[in-house]
Amino acid sequence: MNIDRLRIRRKAFNMLTAAERDGWTRLLGESSSSRWAFLSLTYAEAVNSTVGPVDVLLCWHDDELVGVMPLQRSAGWLGRLGLREPVGRQMTDYFGLLARPGVRLEWQSLLKAAGIPCLYFTHLDESQTVHGLVGDSPRTGLRTHIHPDGGDVYWELLRSQKRKVVSEIERRERKLVTEHGPLTFEMQSAAPAQDLESLVALKNAQYLRTGHDGGALLNPANVQMLNHLLASRDPLCLPRLSVLRCGEQLVAGHFGLQCGPLLHYWFPAYDNRLAAYSPGRVLYRHILSKARDYGVACIDHGEGDSVAKRDFANDEHQYLKGLVSASPWGKGLSLIQRARWRFAI
Repeated sequence: MNIDRLRIRRKAFNMLTAAERDGWTRLLGESSSSRWAFLSLTYAEAVNSTVGPVDVLLCWHDDELVGVMPLQRSAGWLGRLGLREPVGRQMTDYFGLLARPGVRLEWQSLLKAAGIPCLYFTHLDESQTVHGLVGDSPRTGLRTHIHPDGGDVYWELLRSQKRKVVSEIERRERKLVTEHGPLTFEMQSAAPAQDLESLVALKNAQYLRTGHDGGALLNPANVQMLNHLLASRDPLCLPRLSVLRCGEQLVAGHFGLQCGPLLHYWFPAYDNRLAAYSPGRVLYRHILSKARDYGVACIDHGEGDSVAKRDFANDEHQYLKGLVSASPWGKGLSLIQRARWRFAI
């Protein structure tokens, strides 16, 4: 159904009715192409409670809710003037329209109907073209589809394809045990608040060490969001805080979100003092091994192509970005934003 057959409404997250919340959750649970934790009601609620107010675009066909898109004002003065971004801003690894099959829109008409002058987005998955939503500047995303018989079977298949990679990870794990003591792994941390604090410290140390002063977790509001998500019991936005230890020492950890069988590999970090043992790769091996026990069939590595991701991945897709406007005011905001990028204002 095209946009001219739909009723579009923008509402503040806090103003959603119980029926609208239920409809949103039902859309995500039934989705075959956009089942991502970042489009969940629970994720939007965490953002709304910690980072800032969330707006939701609701698409209705007669009395049926057929589409949802959560958004947020951009940070700073451009946001106050009307520029929107995906909910969660830089934290969000997927963006798009959560909708029934057959719903088709186009950006300008959608924004105009919702009273939004301008939208900047990244992480629009290529699958969103089925809803008429497009972008540009494609970037690669990688995934690991785990063998139906489990991660250990997948590891052995990987050995047959990349023997050197697998053997080297196993060798470094043995060396780590020999020199620092036995390893313990928890797919779900038994001390989540404490381990999340340690993981954030390791991740922020990585940002500062590598000159990434815009790292997401250097923003306290984003850390608050993770702590909020840590309490979720929603199977469509379930926190997974996995940790690898030598004795009491945290060697490596990962905080991700699980949406049904999909695990978003979101914030991995390791103790840089142990970098010679490739602790991040050792951690990933253990997560693979336990994935089936926790209902994980696919690990999504998010945007970006790297050797570390390629060594484990067996599928790729494209992310798109865009800056779209729906009014003369929006075009002005778009021009200002482009000038800021160009001149790094």
